[in-house]
Amino acid sequence: MSQPPGFVKKGEESKVCKLDRAIYGLHQSGREWFFEMHRVLTGIGFTKFEGCNCAYMFKSDTVLILYVDDFVLFSRTSDVSKMVIDILSTHFDVKVLGKTRKLLGVEFEQYKGNVFIHQESYINEVADRYMQYKFPIASLPITKGSVYSKSQCPKSEEELKEISQLPYRNILGCLSFIASRTRPDISYAVNIFSQFQSNPGIFHWNGLLKLLGYVFNTKSLKLKLSCNKAQLVVYSDADFASNRDDRTSVGGQLVMLDNSPIEWRTFKQKCVTLSTMESEFVAMTEATRELIWFDRILIECFEHNVILEKPIQSTLFVDNMATIDFVKSPIENCRSKHIDVKLFFVRDLVFKNAFNLKYFNSKLNLADIFTKPLTKFELEKFVSCIFGNS
Repeated sequence: MSQPPGFVKKGEESKVCKLDRAIYGLHQSGREWFFEMHRVLTGIGFTKFEGCNCAYMFKSDTVLILYVDDFVLFSRTSDVSKMVIDILSTHFDVKVLGKTRKLLGVEFEQYKGNVFIHQESYINEVADRYMQYKFPIASLPITKGSVYSKSQCPKSEEELKEISQLPYRNILGCLSFIASRTRPDISYAVNIFSQFQSNPGIFHWNGLLKLLGYVFNTKSLKLKLSCNKAQLVVYSDADFASNRDDRTSVGGQLVMLDNSPIEWRTFKQKCVTLSTMESEFVAMTEATRELIWFDRILIECFEHNVILEKPIQSTLFVDNMATIDFVKSPIENCRSKHIDVKLFFVRDLVFKNAFNLKYFNSKLNLADIFTKPLTKFELEKFVSCIFGNS
């Protein structure tokens, strides 16, 4: 470490300090803090989830989730919570904030046995911060039929100077945070505008402002989190060769625990596919990876009596029969023999009956919202299904 200002040793200004232990702000500090937390928690009786480094169990009564130095405690009774807090207080300076109402920018509400999460306060803050740019109030995150490409990026010095004075990346960062936490309905739009953050054009900027206006207009949307049965349902979809610049496809996935969304994603596929079937297969592969991980967490919860009912076998829904037939059939042909072997772990899992692979009508596939712009009617239908009665 460089010698700190005010403590530079005369005559040895070029020398640096050798640290005996990690301090806040260093690259290694997070890792060292995790090992310290792990040592203390396991020492007082906690057991770490094998599939998740930030989750710990205390017997079968309590689950502790940690993010750096923020703890969230789940327990069956308040007496158990108090006991665990008392134990933690002997090792850390613990500040008890009561029931979780706000955590890492997300607000929590409990109503009639259900938990709702939203970011209305944060959205208001973002809207106030960028009100001067007069974003329009919109009813869609991205207009159906609109096309964004590199051809709309600045081509002259004047255009570059104009766009450089606008907070494109700042607004995009705020919207990306919102999309990843509580707003799956804007995931596709955020992904599209993220592709131009290094060199956005005015057309991209105007589209981003419309997206901000949509988020502000729908700030009251709340994700409903409730679970009556331990069953994962995953939806997968792809939009073949939709990128005008490099002809890659867009993939999307939604993971539901019972009827509650717990993970969603829009992603640009890393390879150029040659057919709709192939692009759907790539998207399915990504969705399967998430399904297997969440499955492992649920099984671990059941084995340690965190949940009392045995998880029901997971289901993956795909809206392309050719993809399903390709996965279930070991026969190769000239149209599919080129597909990378690393993707075939899906076929192996299907043969092992690790999950159910089923067809789902394209018009009802909830992952459709993550792969393409929708009409207002289509969007409202999907929002109603994903957000529940918010």
